[in-house]
Amino acid sequence: MHRARENRYDKILEIVSKNQIATQHDLAAQLARSGFAATQSSVSRDIVRLGLTKVDGFYVAPKDAVNIGGPVTAIDTAGDNLIVVKTDVGLAQPAALTIDRANIGEIVGTVAGDDTILIAVKNAAAQRLAVKKIVKLFAPRTLRTRGTSRQSSEKSTTASWPQ
Repeated sequence: MHRARENRYDKILEIVSKNQIATQHDLAAQLARSGFAATQSSVSRDIVRLGLTKVDGFYVAPKDAVNIGGPVTAIDTAGDNLIVVKTDVGLAQPAALTIDRANIGEIVGTVAGDDTILIAVKNAAAQRLAVKKIVKLFAPRTLRTRGTSRQSSEKSTTASWPQ
């Protein structure tokens, strides 16, 4: 059963990376077309577990949202109380300042190095919410042209960063 769930998670990530999925119903339908039985409630739980968020009205995985351009190159978690944000060299401190100025209530504090930011949160629920808010903070306004290929010329226009 555990392996089946992992396979469904992989399929969900594949679906949202290649298609414009705006609703849980749309995602459940795509899963069904791929041979995965899923109800709207199970899809809802999967969205939470995978940390999907909506950007420009469509579901996206955190790594896809920030990996398009701009200072943030990766977001990951470490336990239930830490978020690790990787940036281009020299951009961790200005990115941390942007996070601090956003006044994300779930964040207790940030510590920035040269290319890494450690973000402390109170618990796992706060961690999930904070990751979503950080993704939205750094995701480009026009996330991407969905389909089989990405436009390499697309860059973030949401903040002005030293290039």
